[in-house]
Amino acid sequence: MTKKELEKLVRVQAEIINQLQAEIVELKATVSALQAQLGMNSGNSSKPPSSDGYKKPPPPPRNTSGRKPGGQPGHKGYGFKLPAKTDEIRRVTRETCWNCEHNITTEEGTVIGSRYESDIPEIMLRTVRVDKIRVQCPLCGVNNEGDYPEGINSIYQYGSNLKALATTLVNYGMVSIERTQELLSGLLNTTISQGTIQSMIYECAIAVKDTVSEICNALIKAPVINNDETGFRVGGKLQWLHSASTDKLTHIFVHPKRGMDGIEYGGILPQYEGISVHDCWPAYFKFADCQHALCNAHILRELKGIYETTGQEWTQDLIRLLLDLKALVQWYKFQGSSCFPIESILEYTAKYDQIINEGLKLNPLSIPDAKKKGRIYKGKPRCLLERLAQHRDKVLYFIRDFKVPFDNNQAERDIRIVKLKHKVSGGARTPDGAFAFAQITSFIQTARKQGFSIFFALRSAFHGLLDDFSFASGDLTTE
Repeated sequence: MTKKELEKLVRVQAEIINQLQAEIVELKATVSALQAQLGMNSGNSSKPPSSDGYKKPPPPPRNTSGRKPGGQPGHKGYGFKLPAKTDEIRRVTRETCWNCEHNITTEEGTVIGSRYESDIPEIMLRTVRVDKIRVQCPLCGVNNEGDYPEGINSIYQYGSNLKALATTLVNYGMVSIERTQELLSGLLNTTISQGTIQSMIYECAIAVKDTVSEICNALIKAPVINNDETGFRVGGKLQWLHSASTDKLTHIFVHPKRGMDGIEYGGILPQYEGISVHDCWPAYFKFADCQHALCNAHILRELKGIYETTGQEWTQDLIRLLLDLKALVQWYKFQGSSCFPIESILEYTAKYDQIINEGLKLNPLSIPDAKKKGRIYKGKPRCLLERLAQHRDKVLYFIRDFKVPFDNNQAERDIRIVKLKHKVSGGARTPDGAFAFAQITSFIQTARKQGFSIFFALRSAFHGLLDDFSFASGDLTTE
């Protein structure tokens, strides 16, 4: 073998070795990504709990408070209280004397003890016939006819109480229309069709439409709102349910798109100039007129997932830092502060940057391959680190303004009811049904947050009395 042939052989072997090493690196990255994917669950990622199946992650460890189970001293009780007013009084006495058997039913007695029982009366359908009367004036002979009351529009209809009950069962109790029909038909000893119940729901959605518009206007004026979105099936196709909410207001709507088009359709973020709290879905950042704060609960779950798959310690350092800051916020709030002192903000921001830089050193960018096109594979840890570095101020917004919550749990709680809807009926069958569900749920959740009876609020909607509700200040109040 000549020298040239030997050099050529060495070059070929070197190229093969380099190619094999590149393939090994790529395969290791693929295996690592697949292992991370297999280890993902609702406790260490953004996957919903419904995807865990029977392999649910263990609950987080709870710190014992040292208190005994049950109600604590000073808490507001909800137990039995003796009523100040009773609807009926029954007297319990003997007819004859137990000693001599003399009749004592006419004798006066003394109350020596009382017991109370609260119950509802027998539920039955009460039907009222409304007669329209024509009366001829004896003076001029003109016939005068009475006008049917408002709401009496056809030969036969159901009243507001029954409509409110059916709507409460379907839209808040998450009882299917079929079972609602069975319940009402059996309870009232009558036959109510599923179509009639669906018509009641559509009627309610129309009745609360103006009130839901007032909720939107109040949310636009709120200093901080929470935003989120989740999948919602309409007619068997995946659509998206979007939400905007505070602790007093809720607005949800359904749209075929998850991104910019869907969010704009809601009409809130395009006009909003306050602080929007959300996850890191890129579409939210396109609304530049408002400030943005990120949900740290999502970040904590991602950090936990990376630690479980890679064991990198910087994730634990950042988890401890964020949880310590959360606890410090509570302490400062107790002291009457509205934000961290400026020196504390600078100190903790520097600690945050230090942790991120340590993570970036452990997860360097891979060397680009000139033969391959497309993005360079970064891996989940690197992607999260770059996102945390880019949005540092949004992650730590909660220490600069205590009106901003640590997480986006408010929005997640408000859309959790959608998952119950999926379990019961698999979503909505038609776009009209999805619209009605969103309208009524917005109204119900807002009324519930502000301490109103859901049944009372829905009955007011069917009575056409929602002008008594005012959302101008962001609070649901009655005059």
